[in-house]
Amino acid sequence: MEKYFQQLIEQAVRTNDLLEKQAQVIENQKIVLKRQQETLQLIALRMERMEEIQQLMADILDRDLLSLLDQPLLLKPQVMAKLDIADSTYRAYVDEGKLQPMWLGKIDYYFPRDLNKILLASKGKRRS
Repeated sequence: MEKYFQQLIEQAVRTNDLLEKQAQVIENQKIVLKRQQETLQLIALRMERMEEIQQLMADILDRDLLSLLDQPLLLKPQVMAKLDIADSTYRAYVDEGKLQPMWLGKIDYYFPRDLNKILLASKGKRRS
């Protein structure tokens, strides 16, 4: 009988140790969950901020697009005259990607500022 009580005591001690370890695991899981909640809250705040920034960027782009509508457009003959180039040279520049027209049907259009950017980008480059 004494051996039986000894086994019960040992089993009770093991059960108690397991319960303590289980309690520690539960506490650790609570800490992990709390950190995850804090991280999720930070992510949510950052996402809100990103949405605000995206909205600001969309507003800026809309404003830029509206300002583009106020700009005059250059047609192919005007671009050729400004660059003092022939039609064959114009077509070669388009094929090479040096000039990048906008198209509506078969008509080439340019914004003057885009043409200026192309010219400024070529500034200081040597001719091949």
